[in-house]
Amino acid sequence: MKTLGRLFLALSLLGAVCSAQTHPNFTGTWKLNAEKSDTGSGVTALVVDVTHKDPALSYTVKGTAGGQDFEESESLTTDGQPSRDSHGATVKAHWEGTTLVAEGTGDDGSMAYSARITLADDGKSFTRIFKQAGDPQPRREIYEKQ
Repeated sequence: MKTLGRLFLALSLLGAVCSAQTHPNFTGTWKLNAEKSDTGSGVTALVVDVTHKDPALSYTVKGTAGGQDFEESESLTTDGQPSRDSHGATVKAHWEGTTLVAEGTGDDGSMAYSARITLADDGKSFTRIFKQAGDPQPRREIYEKQ
């Protein structure tokens, strides 16, 4: 009976470890596939360098929109702790299963944007569904690992 109890304990611990590791890791360099994406904002090129050690996630974006080059860097956590983005919005990110959800709000608490990021099963791409306040519908962006 002691052996059965130890086996049950070992299986329970293994299950807990496996369930804790269900969040994908977005570390890497990702390039927007503009042909497969609906950016709706004149973005013609975008490369994102991500460092992700859950719950810490930081990234630098370099791209071209409307003929102008730009670069932005952001840091956030995936555990729901608030942070500020480079545009002054308060950002809270959390996991919904294997999808990372980030929600930005203004100082008055109104929604500024939301983003839902899902890694493909093969880990070679991710989809970002981005909804900005005032946009009639969300944008769907496909990024491919470089």
